Amino acid sequence: MATGFNKWGMTTVIVSAMILSDLVQCKTNPYADVFSPSRSMLRPQLAVNGWEAIVSLLTPTTRRCPHLGCALKWNPQEHTWDCPCHGSRFAEDGKRIDGPATGDLKL
Repeated sequence: MATGFNKWGMTTVIVSAMILSDLVQCKTNPYADVFSPSRSMLRPQLAVNGWEAIVSLLTPTTRRCPHLGCALKWNPQEHTWDCPCHGSRFAEDGKRIDGPATGDLKL
């Protein structure tokens, strides 16, 4: 059984089905370790991401994501405001492009 994918169910259910099918047939699957419930999530990048999220929440700024209030970062290549916490993106004028945020920025 494979559960707990939240909003990623449509994409991860296919990989899960392939893994379960391979397990039943005693085949190895290249993605089995990624989906293993006993895998370790402790990675150096996790600490970096956590630190950046804390700094982002504690740094006063005029641009904050309407989703959960994280400080936005300017992306000079795309000319967008990007939320490092959950991936929302906004155009220069504050219009929502993508992400879990449901509204535009209040400039």
